[in-house]
Amino acid sequence: MPTIFVLNVEEFLPLVAHAREVADYQVDGPRLGYWRICAPQQINLKRKTLGFKPAVWHGALTGGLVGQITHFDNDVLTIIESAV
Repeated sequence: MPTIFVLNVEEFLPLVAHAREVADYQVDGPRLGYWRICAPQQINLKRKTLGFKPAVWHGALTGGLVGQITHFDNDVLTIIESAV
């Protein structure tokens, strides 16, 4: 199951708020300073939807992830379940 861990700081809270609105995403936390966001198939995020500036966008995965990144550029991030 694709999962991202989001540092519980104000800059990243729009990501958590957005994930709560997506029916397929499950949001847990915060626990030990991190939110956990997971999805059954894939996590797909768009920078402009989150309102992130590029620096915050590129730092959004600093908490770690479980899965495989299939796309990550200045505007879109897609994570799927790892093949291994």
